[in-house]
Order: sequence, then structure tokens, then C-alpha cells
Amino acid sequence: MKGWKNLFREHILERGRNYYYDGAVTEFQKTKNGYRAIVEGTEDYEVEIEIEEGNICDMYCSCPYAEDGNYCKHMAAVLYKMEETEGEENEIEETWMERRIRASKELEETIEKIPEEELRILLKELAEQNDEIYNMILTRYAVRIDEKQMNRLKQEVDNIVYQYGDRSGFIDYRNAWDFTSALQDFLNENVETLIERNCYLQAFEMTNYVFKTIGNIDIDDSDGGTSYVADICYEKWKKILENCNDEEKNKLFSWFLSHQGCGYVIDYMEDYMEEFLMNEFQNREMLERKLKSLDEMIEKQKSSTDGGSTWSVHYGYQDNVLKRLEIMKKLNYSDEEIKEYRKKNRQFSAVRKLEIQENLACGNINQAIEILQESKNLDIGYPGLISEYSKQLIDLYEKHFDKKAYKKELLFYIFECPQNDLVYINKLKAICTDEEWRKYRERILESNKNYYIQYPLMEAEGLYERMLENMKNELFIYRLDEYEKVLKKIYPEQVRDIYISYLYKESERSSDRKRYKEWMRYLKKIKGYPDGKEKAKEIAEKWRAMYYRRTAMMDELRKAGF
Repeated sequence: MKGWKNLFREHILERGRNYYYDGAVTEFQKTKNGYRAIVEGTEDYEVEIEIEEGNICDMYCSCPYAEDGNYCKHMAAVLYKMEETEGEENEIEETWMERRIRASKELEETIEKIPEEELRILLKELAEQNDEIYNMILTRYAVRIDEKQMNRLKQEVDNIVYQYGDRSGFIDYRNAWDFTSALQDFLNENVETLIERNCYLQAFEMTNYVFKTIGNIDIDDSDGGTSYVADICYEKWKKILENCNDEEKNKLFSWFLSHQGCGYVIDYMEDYMEEFLMNEFQNREMLERKLKSLDEMIEKQKSSTDGGSTWSVHYGYQDNVLKRLEIMKKLNYSDEEIKEYRKKNRQFSAVRKLEIQENLACGNINQAIEILQESKNLDIGYPGLISEYSKQLIDLYEKHFDKKAYKKELLFYIFECPQNDLVYINKLKAICTDEEWRKYRERILESNKNYYIQYPLMEAEGLYERMLENMKNELFIYRLDEYEKVLKKIYPEQVRDIYISYLYKESERSSDRKRYKEWMRYLKKIKGYPDGKEKAKEIAEKWRAMYYRRTAMMDELRKAGF
């Protein structure tokens, strides 16, 4: 299958290659007419490639970019995966790498041959024709970075917005990734150069300018590029703070302090600034301010056993009580003061979790078990915590051969806590008689808390007929899709009929092209079952007769070969 790369724009092809190398292509499988896969990203997208006589005859992806008839990065990723399965992976890698190396070597050899005076003239001409080259030269080699040069750099950022935005400045999803990538490149090239030249305040000013730009731009950010740019801004702030002198640090501190909640950027982007202020400045004044802020938040939680958490865009959720204890250490509070604070606030689960960890580390197993049992009662309103405590108890009882307590805790965990897999259910089965297990299994299958593991359990137990009956009453078809392989072998006609029933029910209401394409996939799927070709043809004919006004649906029927 040659020449498929010519179907894609270069930057789309590169993104597809990155997705492929990152292992984003999953559930990859060969179909009758080609290949099907899921490509994981900010969302999971379905991709189908149809091949005829070694050539691509059709491609489909559920992403918005492909819906407009474009060949997208997800398609490219699957095509790279297809070449891998056909034993051409090394050829891909070598061809691409060889081309890059050869081009770089050729350029280097040519530049070496240019006389120095001509090289200077050529560089001057290129700089006068290209603002980016002009800025790069001045940023790297000018004696000092003055206000005029700073304005040129800001203009370069503005040009990036103009290049990728429409007349109103909106960046649509087709240009969003290229736009955010251009800003990332600007930060990593120009701001990094300023840092290398020890121009820390100028680097800080330019980082802020990019951050303000990305923090106020009207953009369809489907790929999450805004967060990537904000993350790089955070890293630049951090690098500047680590390297600048005390006077410059005070200026940075004052800037962040004065820009809290002032509308400098849209609301969620302000979290980056607040977090930097709270986490990166470690002088005593700032730490004491953090302490006071945390105390106010913890005080509001006094009626519960949860001290609350502070969301950090850089570190995730951080428990307020644990954060408070950490700051106490940084402020050189005595061990006795820290111990007293913990004792006073023992109603919070975070403090008891510390006690559990410390007792386990010291080998005080009985004490750890006692605190875990106590915590199950104290934190009764928090199912996630109860589940966590129960699993810890199960592990401790299992390791220390307390069979009675082990079984009792397993039963508690299985019937009182939602199950996500069969791990603990299999543990229970292993210590039960056959009669006991059948009774427990029935309770598990009838429990609403165990809905997510009912089908895996039925499959593990070989209850295929029961599984099929349950499928008939499911609201969503994805359950049948998940177990189609195993059920198709045993009950092919029944599985086929469920899919047929699903299509008739779905088609009763008009939908969009994306949905119609999904129906076509099921129509093709039905063809693989006994009498499936006739059944699928019958459905298609009825649809043509009943829904001829749905032009998109009729178009998709035609594309699907019906």
C-alpha cells in the first residue's frame, strides 16, 4: 500500500505518526474490507480504513475534523499501525530518519561552502524578509534587550494570533493545534534564549504576554493545546524564579500578588497564577499567608471528617490538612506543636491515614487495624474512603492469616462497596464451598452496586445464556459490542437479531451524519452473521423506502454499499 502519505498535509501526518509512536492506536483489528481501531487522545475516536486491491478506497473517523471530509491525524495513526502489522515498521522509521539526516547533512555541507562575507549578506537579507529570523538574531546577539526589541517580540506573538485566527480573532479547531504549537515554539525559542542570556525580567515579561494571549483567546480547544501552553508558561516562570536574584524575585512576587483575581486571564487560567504564588514562593511571609488561608478553609470543614482539598493545575488535588502540616515543617514548627495540631484535628481522615501509615511502617499491625476499623465508622459518609479502608483491612488479614476476619471483610467489601473488577470476588470464591459460592454469586449478580462487573462475572462463570438475556434489556448496544466475540460463537442468530432490533429502534428518530455512519457499521456487522447479507439488505431497503427525505442517511447508505 504505497503513496498513502500523499493524502495528508505534512503537519497532520506528523501528528498521526506521533500518535502511533505513543501507542494511542488501540483495539486494532482487521475487518473484511480493511481495518478498524480506536485512537486515544483528549477523546477516543473510532477509525475505519477500507482497502481494495491494495489501495485505500474509503476512510472514516468520528472526530470533528474528519466529519468535514478531511483526512485527519487519527486516520494517519491507524495507517502507520497497518504498516506495522504488515511488517513495514522498520521501513517507516528508517525512511523518515534517513530523509531528515540526509537533508540536515546536505544543508550543513552547503553552508560550509558559503564564504563568510556572503553568509553575512545572506543572513541579513533573510532577516529583513522574515520577522521571526530578525527577532531570533536580535534576541540572541543584541548587546542588550531594549523596549524596542521587546515590542518586536510581542508583535511576533500577535502575528501568530493573526495567522491562525479569523477576522474576529477566533481560532477554530482546524487551526487550534497549529496555533498553540506556534506559541509553544515561541516560548521554547525566544523566552528560553532570554533566560540563557540572564535577561530574567524580560523573559518574565514575554512569558506573561504569551500567557495573557492564551488566557484570553477565543478558541475551540478540542485538543487541549491551551493547557500545554499554560504548562510551559508555568515552567518558564519556575525556571526564571530559580535563577534570578532576590530583587528580581521580589518583583515577581509583587506581580503575582497584584494579579490575583484581577481578570488578567479567564477564570480557570487564573488557577495557574494562584498556584504559582502558593507553591513556588517559599519565603516566610508567603508561607504564613498560605497557613492562614488553609486554616480558613479547614475551619469551614469542621463539621465533616474531610478537611477539603485545594485544586492545583500543576499538582492535582492537595489535601488541605496535609498541606498545612507540610508548611508547619517549612516554618520550623516543633515536633510537639505538629503533634498537638494532629491530635486536635484527628477527626479529619488525612490525619488518621498518617497514623495508619506510621503504624504499618513500625510494624504495629494491630494498632493500624484498630484505626482502620475506627475510620470505617467515622468516615461513613464517604464511600471512597470506606472502600479504601476495607481493601487495606483485607490485605492485612490475608497477610496475617486471620481467616475469619479476612472472609468477613471480603463480604463487607463486595456487598457494601462498588466493584470495578473481579479481583476481590475471585478471592471470595477461592475460600468458599461450591454451595456457598453459588449463593454469593447470585447475590452479586442481583446487586445494583455490582452492575459494572456483572457481565465480566457471567463471562468468567460461563453464564452465557443469562448474559444474552440481559443484553436484550440493555439500553445501550456497547455491552453487546464488548461481548460479541464470545456470544456470536454460541448464539449467532440471537446476537444478530439484537443488532437488527437496535437498528430499527434507533432509526425511528432522525439523527446526524455521525450517527448514520455508526448505523452503517452495524449494518455491515450484521452481514457477517447467518443470513446476514439478506437481513442487512432488507433493512437498507426499508430505510430507503421510509427515510428517503434524510439525504445524509441516504448518502451514507450509498457509501456503505447498500
